[in-house]
Amino acid sequence: MDLELDGRRVMVTGASRGIGKAIAARFVAEGAQVMMCARGRDDLERAASEIDVDGRATFRTADLGDFDQIDALVDATVDEFGGIDIVVSNVSGFAGRDLATAYAVDIAGADRLIRRSLEHMADHDDANVVCIGSRAGSVGVPWMPAYAAAKAATVSLVKSMALEVARRGIRVNAVSPGDIEFPGGTWERARTENPKLFEAILKENPFRRLGRPEEVADVVAFVASRRATFMTGTNVLVDGGAARHLQL
Repeated sequence: MDLELDGRRVMVTGASRGIGKAIAARFVAEGAQVMMCARGRDDLERAASEIDVDGRATFRTADLGDFDQIDALVDATVDEFGGIDIVVSNVSGFAGRDLATAYAVDIAGADRLIRRSLEHMADHDDANVVCIGSRAGSVGVPWMPAYAAAKAATVSLVKSMALEVARRGIRVNAVSPGDIEFPGGTWERARTENPKLFEAILKENPFRRLGRPEEVADVVAFVASRRATFMTGTNVLVDGGAARHLQL
């Protein structure tokens, strides 16, 4: 299936590792131009060099809790590519119980990023936003309530913003991963540091395994593509069936 992403101008935040890096790599492989963003320069530069094809991956550091840095990121992307077609907001403070940080990064930061980007996006269903949520936003998570609340709010933000920009033809969706394992990530550490928790999480999943970043990236690429132009205001769970509730 041709996703028709060749030449599209894409911004991906949180792109130095894990899910964000896999998303950026998927867009590059499809022929898109990708601006990768994260806070740490060394990891970000390394990630960009690993996935780049024909100069299609570039990068800029930014703290998505700082509005000035968000504005500079958007301006740099527009200067580099001449515009923006797709924004993948993979930002999270991963704040655990810290509500202030969760709000500042996951909600206020994401909202600023999207709204500033919308100023440079065409009124057409080729232009769209994908916010990365989490299964944690759909279930109770007692050890990280602020993170879970922020991800639930992310889905609400997506639904409202999708209605707000629908007349422009622009789509806004969420993709919510379940438990994803990758080098340096939470679940890789848990495998050795907290094996009881790791085994409990495995047992929660009908597949008895954790997900891979590439499995999330494939869904994001589809949702952002012209194969999904009648999809907006939707939250797609990519969690191996771990969320057992009925989504209404």
